[in-house]
Amino acid sequence: MQKFILTILLSILCSVPVVAQGAAQKYEVGQLRFEGNETLNDDQLLNVMNTRETPWVVWKWIYHRFDKEILGGQKPEYFDPITFSADFHQVKRFYKDNGFVHSQIDTSISVRPEKEMVFLTFLIQEGRRSLIDTIVYQGFENLPPDVMNELTLNKQIEVGQPYIQNKVEEESRRIIKVFANNGYVNVKLVTVDARHYASTDNFTLVFIFNPGRRYTFGIISVEQDTTSPQRIDSTIVLRHLDFTKGEYYGEQKKIESERNLNRLGVFEATKIENALPDTLSEVTNIPVRVFVRTRPFQELTPEIGVNDENNAFNILLGIGYNHRNFFGGARNFSIRLRLNLQSIQYLSLFNTAALRDSSLVSRAELTMQVIQPYFMNNKTSASAAFSAMLDKQTTYYNPSLSFRLGTQSQTATYTKLFIDWNIQLSDPKNVATQKDTINQALGFIKQFNSFVTITLQRDKRNDIFYPSAGFFQSISVEEGGFFPRTFGSMHLPYSQYVKLYLDGQWYLDPSKKRDLIWAMRAQAGAALLYGDSPLKDIPLSQRFYSGGSGDVRGWRARTLGVMPDSLRNLGGDAMLEGTIEARWSPLNEAGTFWFLDFKKISFVFFYDFGNLWTQPQKMGLSEIAMAFGLGLRYNTIAGPIRIDFGMKLYDPDVPATRRWVTQKGFFPETCKNGILQLGIGHTF
Repeated sequence: MQKFILTILLSILCSVPVVAQGAAQKYEVGQLRFEGNETLNDDQLLNVMNTRETPWVVWKWIYHRFDKEILGGQKPEYFDPITFSADFHQVKRFYKDNGFVHSQIDTSISVRPEKEMVFLTFLIQEGRRSLIDTIVYQGFENLPPDVMNELTLNKQIEVGQPYIQNKVEEESRRIIKVFANNGYVNVKLVTVDARHYASTDNFTLVFIFNPGRRYTFGIISVEQDTTSPQRIDSTIVLRHLDFTKGEYYGEQKKIESERNLNRLGVFEATKIENALPDTLSEVTNIPVRVFVRTRPFQELTPEIGVNDENNAFNILLGIGYNHRNFFGGARNFSIRLRLNLQSIQYLSLFNTAALRDSSLVSRAELTMQVIQPYFMNNKTSASAAFSAMLDKQTTYYNPSLSFRLGTQSQTATYTKLFIDWNIQLSDPKNVATQKDTINQALGFIKQFNSFVTITLQRDKRNDIFYPSAGFFQSISVEEGGFFPRTFGSMHLPYSQYVKLYLDGQWYLDPSKKRDLIWAMRAQAGAALLYGDSPLKDIPLSQRFYSGGSGDVRGWRARTLGVMPDSLRNLGGDAMLEGTIEARWSPLNEAGTFWFLDFKKISFVFFYDFGNLWTQPQKMGLSEIAMAFGLGLRYNTIAGPIRIDFGMKLYDPDVPATRRWVTQKGFFPETCKNGILQLGIGHTF
């Protein structure tokens, strides 16, 4: 190592003139390259190093101007021989830890005094990669069959795979977790021996464990916070635990039990703790204490605010009542009265036409709901809801009564299953005076509909309001018409249809600093009538809509679609949309000014695409609209307040010679016709 450092220092000193008074010359890292690496990529190697390339001159200027890493500014990266020497050995170690025992690594250092820069190159010969040819586990003797079966599942390493040290460590942690979740609280990893044999050039792995004694759950006591006046029956707490007295102890069971209790919504805080026995005694059961603090059971909540339902900016007025322990059992009862006013900037305030005012977009809704938290098991809840709603759009208004029965089940840690059955009585009316035959053809006729929806969701986002990693996936299948077809429809027409909806969201934070987050979304849906459907269209409430602050932001809410302008507000039966966002937070280190917290400010650059069709078979790629733009965000506890300015990148509505943004004047047309979108929360 000393020879390596000396070589670097000599190469620099021989290339640089003597500086007055012996001042040390600092050189920036102009370039850092890897040559010869085929299996391990550049990013993997950089992750084990501290030396970095110096940033672009603009980012350095911003950093020197503000003396902070804001607005994308980054400090210069200087060459340090000691650090680079350590990086050299880290790269060598990394190759060995990934099975390249014969790898050869050298470096090339080029100093350019006139530029005050150093150019670095790693010269790599990877050689053959060693494999795992034998795996031996010791300490598994006399284990129960259920534990042995679990130990054989989800192995991180297999015979024939390349030797990777990190995978070996993950396998050790997996085995310890299996033991710990099956009662072996004091399991110990004695050693992991990775033996490389020259005869085969491969590895033999030997894992040695000492499981220790097997423990069970002991007495379970429930303790409620005495500062809270509200009390709940202890049996409610006990039945939402994933363990009982006498079962084999497991840490994961405690974690899942806390999640079960928190999902009830009746507790302000929950905590499950052990009262560990003396490990030297013969006691093999572990007493458990469950601490809970209840929230106020009854709550009256006025609502004044904004939201972005229907992909538009809405003013919300409402009042709600909630009882979290309705007739005991942590049963939740709620009643809500809400009024949404949308696009109030276009509302004719002095128009007396009421519901026939084409500028009025609003929704009034009264909803009553009961949620039963324990339905068959502590992972499943059931709900029943009744609602009366008046939905007013620019071209129609739709009064309706509906009743819903549903279940929600936590099928796995990150997976939920929803099953809902809705029956709906509605009487949509056109705001314009038209012939009855035309109204019926558009679905404006009194109707009785029933639809069953099954939705499966997998949510691995790291944060609900501000995700920076993970993904969200959802698939929903819906059938309409079975109930009225089988049991009668009150002599009213109904729709027979099937509907499919897919939604995927992905989040990436390359720097792990949350300063630039990439967010992507894709969604698609299609609905088809089947059989001899009395109504020849999907119910208005179950159709797809496009345009607005939540999807293709170059168009206003419900104004995008491959159909006449007058019909777009009525929705369609097929939809395809997608979004890519770059969420940039350049002011994380800027501090505060008066009431303004700069770290809560961020910017978004977005690209949206999508469209709406009357039928799935009419979908065409050439008809997909595209939009781009930028936005401003201010983070709050309930999600960011957002302002977006969307412009049309590709407009399929206009003649072919005028569709692309490059075929029009940017400022006189594209910017002038841009759409300002307001909303609450991220678009996804």
